[in-house]
Amino acid sequence: MVSSNSSTVSARDRARAANAARLAEEQERLKKVEDDLVRFFRAQESREKISDDARARIERIREETETKIADADRSGAAAIADLKSRGETVASIAQLTGLTTSEVNKLLRSAKPKQKSEKVPADKAAAKDDSSPAPASTSSTNSAALAS
Repeated sequence: MVSSNSSTVSARDRARAANAARLAEEQERLKKVEDDLVRFFRAQESREKISDDARARIERIREETETKIADADRSGAAAIADLKSRGETVASIAQLTGLTTSEVNKLLRSAKPKQKSEKVPADKAAAKDDSSPAPASTSSTNSAALAS
């Protein structure tokens, strides 16, 4: 019976060893799964950062472009205004530039400096000249003029 007892121990040892090997393989598989997931989430974070950086660069480029275009438009309008001040007619400027007379007139209007005839709100006028505050009736007149 001794052999029966030793074969039971041997079977138990083999079962434990087999189970331990299976658990070790499962632990290794889980570790690899975790490593793969870590790589995936890092790649996602990297992707989001790249996308955010690109959006910021694109916005900066758009702003720079709008500024440069506005500068070019002002320069072109000033050149048209200079042509007009040298005696050229709107029709001749249109012919020389290939623009329509409407476009030339629009450029001439945009080249004119803003005049003081534009109504300034009473609170801003008072801030500029503290010694003479605007009367209350003037501000309502200004509001009516602005509304029309």
